[in-house]
Amino acid sequence: MGKIDKLLKKLCATPTPANFRYSELRVVMAHFGYVESTKGATSGSRVKFYHPETKAAIMLHKPHPGDEMVKPSVDSVVSFLKEHGHI
Repeated sequence: MGKIDKLLKKLCATPTPANFRYSELRVVMAHFGYVESTKGATSGSRVKFYHPETKAAIMLHKPHPGDEMVKPSVDSVVSFLKEHGHI
């Protein structure tokens, strides 16, 4: 099982994993062709992942001060990836 497979298994674990990290999300989203974008210096913790070809996008709050994502954000990512046929 490769790294991306392990991350997807962890991401889709039931119940929602309490230890999924934003740095891991970046790897997963990049694997599916999504680009991370912030809205400039005033974006705060808001971040968008968008797909340049399909124009699909998801807005999330980047965790701070740590790297651990909150469960509702993880749930949103899983739903988004399912909707777009990635998982």
